[in-house]
Amino acid sequence: MNKRKLRFNGVDVLLILMIAAAAFVLLYVFVLSDRGSDAQSGSDTVKIQYVVQLQNLDARFSESVRRGQAVEDAITRKSVGTVVGVETQDFEKVVFDYDTGREVVSRAEDRITLLVTIEADAVETDRAFLVDGCDIRVGKQFSLILPELYGVGYCIRLDKE
Repeated sequence: MNKRKLRFNGVDVLLILMIAAAAFVLLYVFVLSDRGSDAQSGSDTVKIQYVVQLQNLDARFSESVRRGQAVEDAITRKSVGTVVGVETQDFEKVVFDYDTGREVVSRAEDRITLLVTIEADAVETDRAFLVDGCDIRVGKQFSLILPELYGVGYCIRLDKE
């Protein structure tokens, strides 16, 4: 019985090089490029202000948020800025009026909407602003921790200074 020797030819070497190149490209795209872009743009910070709308809160929380309070993201546990403004509005909900057969907007008793304006130093990327690694963009849901309040809301406005 003849034992077959393991031989490499040019096609085998070319195939191995193509697999190694593909692995390097995937590694670069998903791992190395993010780290490099953050390091390069780390010195290019801009000041942003964004507004997070917290709806359907109990009215007793109207005085819980004050200017100067630090804001933390509940998921990443990182700082996402400082409160620079707070606006309180009545919470309104859509209900169906059976007498008229139409939907109407009515004020909910003892419920409010808080508009919290937050200021932070951010790194601008092509898809969002990054504050301590947290994406800040309009429409994103935030879970915020303040000294006297935990709230979930959406970013409704974003301004770059």
